[in-house]
Amino acid sequence: MLTECIVKSIGALMRRTGLIVLSALISPAIAIADPPFSSTADTVFDIITVDDPSHFTCLSYAGRTTRQMWDKRVDNEFDFNVYLFAVHFDDSPPFDIIVNPEFGTREAAEAEARRYTRPLGQLPLVFRHGIRQFGIHQGNPTYSAGPGKIFVYSDRTTTRIGQNHLEESLLHEAVHATLDRTYRQSDEWIAAQVSDGRFLTRYAASRPEREDLAETALFAYGLIRHPGRIPPVDSRDILTVVPARIAFIKDLLNQTPQVPPAPIPPENCH
Repeated sequence: MLTECIVKSIGALMRRTGLIVLSALISPAIAIADPPFSSTADTVFDIITVDDPSHFTCLSYAGRTTRQMWDKRVDNEFDFNVYLFAVHFDDSPPFDIIVNPEFGTREAAEAEARRYTRPLGQLPLVFRHGIRQFGIHQGNPTYSAGPGKIFVYSDRTTTRIGQNHLEESLLHEAVHATLDRTYRQSDEWIAAQVSDGRFLTRYAASRPEREDLAETALFAYGLIRHPGRIPPVDSRDILTVVPARIAFIKDLLNQTPQVPPAPIPPENCH
């Protein structure tokens, strides 16, 4: 076990220098071990099924308004006259869904927004409560997220739905939106990375300071809440590779986020 002093020193070093290759802090023989998975986006595990219960209650339309949206297709952020919706849940306040005007009509925008509402409600509140804005574009880029915000692309979503993997992809992005700012460079998370000495996915290994928390969270959630949905051999691999990070995320899942109660939805919410 690392002492508290070592944990704090590693965390401080990571924050001062930005990118640090974790293999410099662990055994080289362990560091070069190939991760067992490519990425959460490529996994075949159906960890959150379409039939799982959802806290989604209804979606309301709030008209047109100007909102800033990051667009991966041009790697820039612009103001758009978006279609604005509010997605309501029974366990937390609503947040905005904003739809790029390229969808053309309110009806088309609403139909697209509704593809995400129930899956969003299936995410554990500890991963979901930090989302403030959920933006939707057309096209096929991969999803992206930052503190409080998620941006998705309709053609990519069609692919994800066909793979039974939309919910898992949303969980990954929700971790970015909700937990990254607090935990991804925390002393405790860095200590867990160093203690484990390996990564679950090649994507996490390529960006340990940015993607490891979101990549690990999905597998940890599956093992902790739905253990039968990951085959035994893969479960053993996961537990062997990242036991400290599994324990860290289990502690998060056992917490109850302090959020205001869900308000009464407006009359046009359905």
